[in-house]
Amino acid sequence: MIRKSIFSVILLFVISILSFSFVLVDVKFEGLNNVTKQDLESYYKDYIGKNVNENAINDIISSIDETGYFEEIQYKLNNVENDENKKILNINVVEYPPVKKVNYDIKGPGIIDIETIKKEVTLKEGKPLSFSNFWESINKIADLYSSKGYLVATPRSQNKDFGFVYVSGTISEDNEVTFSIKEYVLYNIEFNVVSNDEEFKNAFKDVVKSVSFKKYADYEKKNWFERIFDSEKDYVPSQQVLQTIFQTLSKYVYVKVVDLSVEESQSKFPAKTLLITVTDNTITQQPLKIKGIRTVGNTLFTQKELIGDTTEGTYTNFQILSKVQQVKNTYDSKGYFIDLNLGMDEEGYLNIKITEIKVGQVKISGNDVTKNYVFDDVISIKPGSFLNRAELQNTYIELTKLNFFKNADIGIEPVENDNTKVDVVIKLTEKDKKFDFNGGVTWGPVKDKPWWDGIAALLSISTTNPFGYGENFSVSLQKALSTTDLSLSAGIRKPFELPIIFSNSLTYKNYPSNDGNESKLSYSVNVNTLKTPLGQFGIGTSYNDVTISATDTSESTNTKTLALSGNYLYETLDNLYVPMKGYSFSIYGTKYFPLSENGSDALSYLSELTLHIPISSSASFATRLVAGQVFQISGEPITYELAGINQVRGVKSTDKGPVIGLNNNEIRFKAPEQMFYISLFYDLGFVDSEYRLDKLVSSAGIEFGLTVPMFGLIRVGWGIPIPSTNLNFYFTFGKTF
Repeated sequence: MIRKSIFSVILLFVISILSFSFVLVDVKFEGLNNVTKQDLESYYKDYIGKNVNENAINDIISSIDETGYFEEIQYKLNNVENDENKKILNINVVEYPPVKKVNYDIKGPGIIDIETIKKEVTLKEGKPLSFSNFWESINKIADLYSSKGYLVATPRSQNKDFGFVYVSGTISEDNEVTFSIKEYVLYNIEFNVVSNDEEFKNAFKDVVKSVSFKKYADYEKKNWFERIFDSEKDYVPSQQVLQTIFQTLSKYVYVKVVDLSVEESQSKFPAKTLLITVTDNTITQQPLKIKGIRTVGNTLFTQKELIGDTTEGTYTNFQILSKVQQVKNTYDSKGYFIDLNLGMDEEGYLNIKITEIKVGQVKISGNDVTKNYVFDDVISIKPGSFLNRAELQNTYIELTKLNFFKNADIGIEPVENDNTKVDVVIKLTEKDKKFDFNGGVTWGPVKDKPWWDGIAALLSISTTNPFGYGENFSVSLQKALSTTDLSLSAGIRKPFELPIIFSNSLTYKNYPSNDGNESKLSYSVNVNTLKTPLGQFGIGTSYNDVTISATDTSESTNTKTLALSGNYLYETLDNLYVPMKGYSFSIYGTKYFPLSENGSDALSYLSELTLHIPISSSASFATRLVAGQVFQISGEPITYELAGINQVRGVKSTDKGPVIGLNNNEIRFKAPEQMFYISLFYDLGFVDSEYRLDKLVSSAGIEFGLTVPMFGLIRVGWGIPIPSTNLNFYFTFGKTF
C-alpha cells in the first residue's frame, strides 16, 4: 500500500507539471528607451521554443530585475492564436533615468592606469542608472586593487582605517556618476613605547632601525636626481609590505604590540601614518633568582653556541628574554623554524625549551600534465629534514627556472596532533599556452644593394614541456631574398628518468660573403648532468660544414670540422634570464678535429665568472668576467669576436682573434616578478692574438630588457664608445649575464 501511495503522489506531480507547462514562443518588451532588447536577450533566449512553466517565467523576470535598470516591471502571458499550448511573454517596464556621464577622480600616484580601471566599471553612460551596477563597479575596482596586493576599503567596509586604497562613488542630482579612488602613501611609522624598563627602551631603539620600509616623508627630502631612480607608486604599501613590518617586530621575543592605529598626514598625495604602540613582553614581574639558564631540545646547535655560559644569579625579565632572543637569532640566521617555551626544572634552572620543526610530508599538486620525476630533483625539501627557509626559497627558485609551470606556490600547514612537524605544500599551475607561434615581415637598411634586399620574413614555433615529460622543441626560419637562416632544436630533461639533460640542434645559414656565397650547416648534441651540490657537468659533440662559392667562377671551398667539448657550470642565480642575486662560474673546453683538407685542428677554452650583489629589492650591481683562448694547430682559424652576449655594448667591432677578454658591469633595476628591466652599464674588452690591452675598447650606456614568452629576452640599448661621443644603438636576443 505504501508503494502504491508513493507512486500515486509522483504520478500526480508529473501530471501537474505537464498540465501547467507550455512552449514559450517569444518575449516582447514595452517601455524600453535606453535599454535594447538585445541587452536583455541573454536572460531569456535559452527558454525560447522550449516547454517551460511558471518557475521559468519567474527566473526570467528575476534576472531582468537584477540588472537594476528598471524601477517597475510587470508581465503577462498571452496565448498564441489558435494554440493555447504556445505563449508569448509580454513585459512592461519603466526605466530609471539614464546615466549622464561617468567620471573618475583618482587621488594618488596612479598605481593602476585609468584605462584598466575603466574596464572594471559595468555602469555605462546612456544606460539607465543601475544601483546594482553602481555597487558592482565599486566592488570590481576594489577587487582590481586587491588582486595587486593592496589593502582596499569601500563605504561598505567595516574597518576603513587600514585601507591604503579607498574606493567610493557618488551620484549627482543630474545623474552624473563619479567613482573616487584614494591611493594613500605610507607617510611614516611612529612607535609609542609603553614601558618602565630602561633596558627594553634602549634595545627597542635598535629594533626600530631594523624595521625597513619606504616612507614618503623620506621621498619628500630627496633631490631631483635621487628621485629619478625612485617611484612614488612604491610608497603605496601593499599588504606584503605591511606584513613584513609586523614580521620584523615578531622576530623580537621581548616586543609586544598592544595597539595599532592610523592617522592621515598632510602631503602631496593622500597619506597615512601608521601608529604602533608597543610594550615589553613580560614573563616575570620581579627579578628571578635562578641557578642558571639551560637549553632543552636543541640538536642543531649546542647550548654554548646558543646562549653561551650562564651563572647562578638574579635575572631581570629583559635579561631572560635576551637569552631567548639569542636562541631565536641563531636559528633564524640559519633559516630554521622553531617553537620556544620557558619552564623551571627541579634543580632550579630556567630551561629554554626548543622544538625544532621538521618536515612531515611534501605534498605536490597541480601538475596534471607534468610528471613528478621530471622535476622532483629540484625540490630540496625532504620529509624528515629540518624545515629551512633557504630550502623553501631554493625550491621555489629552481621550480621557476625550469620554465615548466605558469606558477608555483609553496606553503606549510600543521600536522594534526604533532607540533614538531609541518607538511610542505607545493601547488603548481600548468601553463595554459603550450605552444608559441610567431611570424612577421621586417625591413632593415642595406648597403650597396636594392632596398628590397632588406625585407625578411620570420617564422618561429617553440614549446616547453607540452606533454609533461620535460621536453622542448623550437623551429625558427628567417628568409630574405639573399639570405636564409634555419634553426631547429629539441631537448628533454631526465629522459627515461635518467639524471641527465639531453639537447641537440641543427642550423643552416646561407648568405653573401666577400668572396661570393657562404653556406653553413651545423649539428650538435649535448648531454649535461642535473644540478648537483658540486655543479653541473656536460659533454657534447658538433659537426660543422662550411662551403664558400665564388661569384665569378665555379670554384668552391669546403671545410668540415668535428668538435668534442666538455663544460662545467656552478651557479646560485635567482633567475636564468635576468639574475638579481647570486653568482656563477663556467668553463668550456673544446677540441676541434679536421674532417677535410681545410678543417680546423685546434684546442680552445672559454671561462666566465658572474657576480650579482643586491642593492635593494629592485636593484643590484652585476659584473662579469670572460676569458678565452684558441690554440690553433692548422686549418681554418677558430676565432672569438666581440658580438652577441660577448659584446662591448655600443661598440661596432669587426675584430676577430684567438684571444678574448671581456668585463661587463652594470647597475640593474628590476622590480620583483616583473619581466622588464633597465640597466646602466660600463663595458670593456678586446680580441687579439694574445692577452694584451693594445686593442682594448670600452663603452657606457643604458639598456632595456623585456622577457617575451617565445623570443626569450629581448635586449635593446644605446652605448657610447669611449672616448667617442657617438651614441650607437644595439639590439640582441638571449639571456643577459
